Order: sequence, then structure tokens, then C-alpha cells
Amino acid sequence: MKTKFLVLLFVCLGIVCRGVQAQNYTGNVKELIRLYSSLHKPIVMAHRMSPLMKGYAENSMETLEYNMKHYPDAIQEIDVRITADGKAVLLHDETLDRTTTGKGRPDAYTYRELNRLELKDACGNVLKGQRIPLLKDVLLKTKGKVAVMLDMKPGTDPDIMMDIVKQTGMLHEVVVICYSVDDGVNMHRKYPELLIALGFNSREDILKIKKSGIPTDRLIALVPKVVQEQSYYDCINEMKVPISFSAQGRMDLMPDAVGEYRKIYDSGISILCTDSIAKAYAAFGD
Repeated sequence: MKTKFLVLLFVCLGIVCRGVQAQNYTGNVKELIRLYSSLHKPIVMAHRMSPLMKGYAENSMETLEYNMKHYPDAIQEIDVRITADGKAVLLHDETLDRTTTGKGRPDAYTYRELNRLELKDACGNVLKGQRIPLLKDVLLKTKGKVAVMLDMKPGTDPDIMMDIVKQTGMLHEVVVICYSVDDGVNMHRKYPELLIALGFNSREDILKIKKSGIPTDRLIALVPKVVQEQSYYDCINEMKVPISFSAQGRMDLMPDAVGEYRKIYDSGISILCTDSIAKAYAAFGD
């Protein structure tokens, strides 16, 4: 009986370590941060869903499904823009040209018009049948399963986006990136339960955020891509604000990226945002 119990215990621990949502995980980001802190590893965040494989596009439903299967405890970072008819869709760039078969600004088209376009992968290959997804469909897909960080791109109407977050019951399962402290303050006033990600890009920023009135337990710190002196991270950790470090475009490309991931984790970060999700998982034994 004792042997059977131990086997069952190790199986359960394995499930929790590799697929956090397998037990009571509901997509709550704070829950995820607490668990990973106890496991002594960072949460990996998939930048634009980080699709570096042929046949997968950034910000796509197909890539989301792949990540949910292979990296179920990763945070999915997605980009939100608004169409001409007020629909919230996933798209990073100001124009459609790089990632779709279309051209021009997405807000010049209705969603019905955008839905005729097809997505491209990172190599420029057109992906037949893969379309620009609606934010609502993505949130319904992730609800109760995966945490999501919403990058509200400039020009995006926050009320349209947040109405969808509320309608889908995802208020406690998303983090919203705000590009200024003032935007963060306004967002917190309207949605005090919401987690907000702000740029902690300088000591001046940190001081301004401290004075903003946003409770520190409602914040995620987005720090510079260039590694800072240890005291910088210590200052933020003293505020009890989880740190998200962006490896994409810099650390991801270093020859010993895996070693660099480990070093930056030891500096006190909680979240590692990356374009190289497989490499990041490998760095911490997954």
C-alpha cells in the first residue's frame, strides 16, 4: 500500500510541475506565479505565442492550440487591435502586410473583410485556411486553462477590449499591458481586480509607479531587455511585484541563451518572455 501511495504521489507531482492546470489551476496568473516560485523556475511567456515553426503563425488559433497541448502552463502573450466595425482581433503590426495576405491598416477593414485573408508564418509562407482570430474566440478557448497577457496596441479602444474580457469571464485570467502609468491608473480605477503590466524601465519609472496608487499586488513589472545591475531587480522585488523579463530579440539570440536564461532567473525574475519557447523550457528541465 505504501509503495502504491508513493507512486501516486510522484505521478501527481509530475502533473503539477509540467501541466499546472491539471489540478485546480484556473488560468489565474497570481496562482501560477506562486506555484512556480515554489518550483524554483520562471513561468515561460510565449511572445506573440512565439511560433518559430514552419506552418504556424503568430497570434493564431492554430498556434494557441499547439501551445496549449505542448506548453499548457505557459502564459500566452497576444496583441489586440480593433477593426473598422469595432471588433477586437489579434494582430501585432500596424499593418497587415507582414503576417497576412492583406495590405494596409486593420482598422480600415471590417472583420468580415479581414476574415477573407490568410495568415503567414515567420518565413512568409501563406497558411491556407488560417485566419485572423477574434479576441473573444481566443479568450473562450483559454478560459480556465491558460493565462493570457493582452498587449493593447496603440489606438485600441480599451472599453471594447475589456467588455470582451468581462463577457468571457476572463477578468482574473488576463494581464493587460498599459503603455503609460496614467493608462495603468485609469485601467485600475475601472477594473480594480485586474492585473496590470507596466514598464519599470528606469528608477524614475519605479518611483512614479510607487506614487501612482496602484496596489503592488495588482502589478507585473516589465523590465528592460538589457540586463540591469542586481540592485535594480532587488528594488522591484522589495515591492513584491513579479518581474517579467523580455528575452525576445536579444537574449534569445545569444549563443548561450540557455545559460543566460538561468542567470536572469537567478536575478529574481518570475516570468521569462521569449520567442524561443522550446529553448526556454529546456533551460529549466522541462
